[in-house]
Amino acid sequence: MLLTPCLGFNVAQHTLYDYRGADGTGTASNKVAPDSANAKSYTVRKLADGNCWMTENLQIPLSAGTTIEASSSTSATAYSFAPTSCGTDGACSMNGNTVASGAYYYSWYAATAETGTSADVNVDTSASICPIGWRLPANYTIDSTKSYGSLTNAYNLTSGGANNSQNHVSELESSPLNFARSGLYGGGSLLYNGTDGYYWSSTAYSSSTYAYYFYYRTSYTYPQHNSYKYYGFNVRCVAQ
Repeated sequence: MLLTPCLGFNVAQHTLYDYRGADGTGTASNKVAPDSANAKSYTVRKLADGNCWMTENLQIPLSAGTTIEASSSTSATAYSFAPTSCGTDGACSMNGNTVASGAYYYSWYAATAETGTSADVNVDTSASICPIGWRLPANYTIDSTKSYGSLTNAYNLTSGGANNSQNHVSELESSPLNFARSGLYGGGSLLYNGTDGYYWSSTAYSSSTYAYYFYYRTSYTYPQHNSYKYYGFNVRCVAQ
């Protein structure tokens, strides 16, 4: 099966199987079979910006000291990393993930497979925990073609990758986009669940403390917001 099965189609929905499986233990040399009880798949579509996107959030577990294969943002090659111990800030200060209310929350460090660091400023990371052949969306100013800004622009929800104050919740949360206001995980608690949506990008902000993310709520759509790297946000992947 192709790594990006929806490319070449219009808006038809397709299934992407993640060979790492539901528990993240599969490897390129020992794939979890699509018909296995441990199988994991995602719905994917070619959307209006011309890119192939997951239309649901990433759900892969990360445990300290457990090796998992991640994806390079410059190729479809797998490489392995092992998350180190988690801290107490949100979804772990350096890596890891937290599950709450059925949603997965990752720090920026975790989402970037630890290729993003606390010193990064105005740079794109080299990898992510997305399936092989997929990546985190970049910030619009770094890459205007594979970003949340390019996606929301294509659906006339924003312009130029910037903020739009109109109410676009129904468009964002209905097919084919299917975003969710799952809130964030920070300070050991789930916050803003049901009111706000937070999705990491691959790009560090101009202050080393922060990274860019896509944020929306009832009357606010902002593809280029920024916040603390240790907060736990959701992850959505786009084909490389």
